[in-house]
Amino acid sequence: MSKFKGILDSHKQTAPAESQRKTKTRGKRSDPDYEQVSAYIRKETYRNVKIALLQEEEKRDFSDLVETLLSEWLNNQ
Repeated sequence: MSKFKGILDSHKQTAPAESQRKTKTRGKRSDPDYEQVSAYIRKETYRNVKIALLQEEEKRDFSDLVETLLSEWLNNQ
């Protein structure tokens, strides 16, 4: 028997109970309401948009910005 066995046994972690596990929020990739699309935009524009998004207090990602802009455009048609 190892002299460290007692220490190791006392610090063994058990898996959290099913009810204690945090449920991971479903991402856009696995959400059937979203579809991945692509578009060509200038590198400088994309870089500046990424910087502006990182500097916002209310954090949002690029796809949220595109969704907002496209929805507003549709509403104005």
